[in-house]
Amino acid sequence: MIKAVIDIGTNSIKYLLADVCCGDISAVHKDWVKITRLGEGLGKTGRISPQALLRSAETAEGFVLDAKTSGAAEIRIVGTMALRTALNAEDFLRRIRERTGIEAEVLSGEDEAVLSFLGALSGFDQWKVKNCCMIDTGGGSTELVFAREGEIVCRSSLKIGALTLTEKYFSKDVVSREDLVNADNELKALFAEARAPFRAETAVAIGGNATAMASVFKRMEKYDPTEAHGTILSEEEIDRQIGEYSAASRGERRKMTGLDPERADIILAGACIIRYAMKSCGCSEAVVSDRGLRHGVLLNM
Repeated sequence: MIKAVIDIGTNSIKYLLADVCCGDISAVHKDWVKITRLGEGLGKTGRISPQALLRSAETAEGFVLDAKTSGAAEIRIVGTMALRTALNAEDFLRRIRERTGIEAEVLSGEDEAVLSFLGALSGFDQWKVKNCCMIDTGGGSTELVFAREGEIVCRSSLKIGALTLTEKYFSKDVVSREDLVNADNELKALFAEARAPFRAETAVAIGGNATAMASVFKRMEKYDPTEAHGTILSEEEIDRQIGEYSAASRGERRKMTGLDPERADIILAGACIIRYAMKSCGCSEAVVSDRGLRHGVLLNM
């Protein structure tokens, strides 16, 4: 049966159209992502801007239309951090409801973490790993899920993501040493609150920032999800990328091999968050999963 999921995030909207059979994804027909910056300026105003609302709504509506014309028997729309916190989130949800006939569901931080975990590990034979931590760095939040042998032990949702950290500390064209120190101090305080229940043996990193770092590491001329999936990023490689991004202007980052130009402004923040998350869970490397929330939602439809 063909089903579709549209994941409306703070930084991007993802669309997955796939066949689901016997509780598994048997064939992926479309797995698209478009950066729409729904949460642009949200940290300062508390509201979704008219421009961000319009471009995000139009993108979501286009994905719904494609899913319907592609024969999807079931379509589910989910929202995350931006729609959890924006004062005018209902304006966006109302437009989606009126234009598509579908009631978008705003996930709690905990539900997002659990579904992301299920989606991320569905692409790996990781269930036998005794101690595992999933790191999902989004645009407006970061989810951590700790599990033993596939059973979730602890989950945390931190109110910091690549877009929000960028707007707070890395909005200049060239990042200063002071900016890096201030961002580092905030991440240190936030992750201190998310106490790890155990030292993880394996860290699984998901989301656009993690896959972008895998693409940069492998110097992909064109992003290939199958090549990114399973990439191992060592702490040395992540530190190297952080140094490279922080030393470059946004224009220089846009020209880096493997990096989507549209992600050039937030990749430094994403890399910093992933690095701190790895420290928090006690891992010196992370394996990248190209799967995530959309896959977890699909498997639970």
